[in-house]
Amino acid sequence: MLDGVSVRGGTDAHLQALRALNAVSKRVHSSLDLTETLDAVAEGVVEAAGFGLAAVNLAEPNGDFTVVSAAGSDELRRSMVGTRGSAEHWHELFRRAERWGALYFVDHRKGIPEDLCTWIPDIPEPEDPDGWHPHDCLFAPLMAPSGEWVGVLSVDLPVGGRRPGPEQLEVLSLFAEHAAIAILHARMHSSLERSKARLQYAATHDPLTGLPNRAWLRSRVDALLRQPAREVGVMVVDLDGFKRVNDAAGHEAGDEVLMVVARRMQRHLREGDLLARMGGDEFVAVLAGDDVTRAVHEMAARFRAVVAQPVVGRTGTHRVTASVGCAIGTVADGFSRLLRVADTEMYRAKRLRLDPEPTR
Repeated sequence: MLDGVSVRGGTDAHLQALRALNAVSKRVHSSLDLTETLDAVAEGVVEAAGFGLAAVNLAEPNGDFTVVSAAGSDELRRSMVGTRGSAEHWHELFRRAERWGALYFVDHRKGIPEDLCTWIPDIPEPEDPDGWHPHDCLFAPLMAPSGEWVGVLSVDLPVGGRRPGPEQLEVLSLFAEHAAIAILHARMHSSLERSKARLQYAATHDPLTGLPNRAWLRSRVDALLRQPAREVGVMVVDLDGFKRVNDAAGHEAGDEVLMVVARRMQRHLREGDLLARMGGDEFVAVLAGDDVTRAVHEMAARFRAVVAQPVVGRTGTHRVTASVGCAIGTVADGFSRLLRVADTEMYRAKRLRLDPEPTR
């Protein structure tokens, strides 16, 4: 594609352009760091395409364009990176521009308003009509195959002080293509990572309350219990009167009660405490740290108090209470045994609440 290209004249410049493009291509296909890859694009444009400044403007979700990479002098980088331009700004520049293949050139003689120029080089106005004027602009839109506008590669200060020729423009167009591919590659990776995170979250969390589920809790508690001599407290919390709410007001009311109760209990957790919904109207909390026995009994009292508060919502006012069972142990006991003990204690507490003075 680049046979015969002579950006700065001679075979050396041709080879330099090929090497720079090859290096950028490798980064595009191997690096997941978008900034690192776009830095390579900008540096390649300066080194191989023959410009004193190159900047990559990335389209943001809000419609702005932010300079995320720039190559040139250190002063230029500092002044350019992080600057923003609106989509309207770029649309106006495109409207005023001449089409040079895949590139756009804005001639200073078009009378560009200064507010459309994000940076103006401190160079004298040329006497040669083909000389590069400080208000000239050259840029390439970075487009996705769908036609989405994902960024802009802009350049300034062509080497030699003259408007770039066809070969130089061809090399610049190739770098622009690589920049667009890099952005799309990074977006695809980010999208896959977000999908992976959503699937992971769905596999480990209850969709109704947002609390962790049984599988997540077991993995975290197993890690806690692997710590030598670590004492932990396990609490099983079961809602009393929840079935009555479901039967009388429907499942929407029951869901509302579960969500409100879960949020209330969450607010009373200490740093490092765990709370999960095990299913139905049952929750499990795990506490570790200093004086676990006292912490567990205080937390059980708080849970009973906040659960007993009326739930006022879209479906009316509903009341439930909580039966809480507790177990305290160490690594030698194992989570399954502690959970069984706490579950047994919860049922004992439930029976006492329902029949506080059983017949002898």
